[in-house]
Amino acid sequence: LGTLAHRDRWHLFDQIFFTAELLDENKSSYRYWKAGIFNKHYLITPSGPYKGYPLRSYTNGRYSGGYSDHFPVYIYLVKQVNP
Repeated sequence: LGTLAHRDRWHLFDQIFFTAELLDENKSSYRYWKAGIFNKHYLITPSGPYKGYPLRSYTNGRYSGGYSDHFPVYIYLVKQVNP
């Protein structure tokens, strides 16, 4: 798994950033659950030499109508609820 491919190798070095709002208040009831890579079919190059790679916005300096050279990453934070 990876968020971008280069020379037929996948790499994962994307980051998650938190906004100040999430960090300002006491959020001790939140816990990290899992992280993932958002790589839905419409974000993947369907054919050609870059088949399976992220569908890029630009290829060889020309606009190709895609999204990015990286797949987005996400995390789930779950809130503990006391009954």
